[in-house]
Amino acid sequence: MKFTRNIFALVASLFVGVASLSAQDVIDMAVSIDEDTAAFLGENNTLALRNKLSKIITRNGMADAEGFFALVPTIAITDDGVVDTGMTKMRVMYADLTLSVVNSVDGTVFDSQTVSLQGNGNSDEACVRALINKLNVNDARLSKLLKDSRSSIDAFYERQMPILLKKIETMIAAEQYDEALAAMSLIPETVEQYNEVCDKKIEVYNRILEIETLRIVADADALVRQGRIDEALELCRTANILSPNYGEVVAFLKRLDAEAAAAEAAMLEQKQREADAEKSREKVVKSAEVKAESVKADIVKAEIVKSSGSKTKKKSLGQVLFGL
Repeated sequence: MKFTRNIFALVASLFVGVASLSAQDVIDMAVSIDEDTAAFLGENNTLALRNKLSKIITRNGMADAEGFFALVPTIAITDDGVVDTGMTKMRVMYADLTLSVVNSVDGTVFDSQTVSLQGNGNSDEACVRALINKLNVNDARLSKLLKDSRSSIDAFYERQMPILLKKIETMIAAEQYDEALAAMSLIPETVEQYNEVCDKKIEVYNRILEIETLRIVADADALVRQGRIDEALELCRTANILSPNYGEVVAFLKRLDAEAAAAEAAMLEQKQREADAEKSREKVVKSAEVKAESVKADIVKAEIVKSSGSKTKKKSLGQVLFGL
């Protein structure tokens, strides 16, 4: 198999975009509905309330995502009854919906706001759905709740940063890189130590890249030993050129190229030796054939001489003595 030797062309094709490490200036706040409230609401109404609260979070500059903070609703029914409209009877329900911004770690309540609602329907479930529909996602009181809570959250981070940084260091030391990155992604850019957090993000990301690069080189080397060269090269293309130890991939490819060149040279040398041996064999065979022909000619000549001598008549003793 012919190996590619254009290392630079291969390296140029290996670019993989680096993950974004942009500033986290948006607070993550999840909607958290406890079991009792969910049981009262029912599955469909629970989903409807969750969707409404998600809109309230995102419309006030936060992200509806799991983090250290949650928007927790509680519902208290203040009155309910049946109204006879003359043609039919309709249920009427009055309730106070309290929204609280809570620290998910220790349960601390940063702030809360209660909104009174009224819902009508043919059943309790319909009344509850009407209550949820009456909740205005643009309510100024709810916007103020989240705005005031944001200030409290920023203060929380300032107080907790030493503890958070220590926990992150412990995660990094234990090679729990995914957990460390997840923890750092929750920290907003408003904290004083945010630059330090960014440096640690880069440190962790580089470590992840280094580990992945070493794995790629090891797996590629195993493929080469199995003779699966094309698969090894394809695997090397998945390495991130931004990895601090990307030189390991380059060194591996150069070694592979050198081994390929050496193997090709050895193959050419072997072919040359085989060609030389074939020429030598042909020369020996030709020499042997010539010699065989010469011997054959000598044998034929000797046979002719022998045959001529056997045809000459032998002289008698008298002829030899007396010349007769």
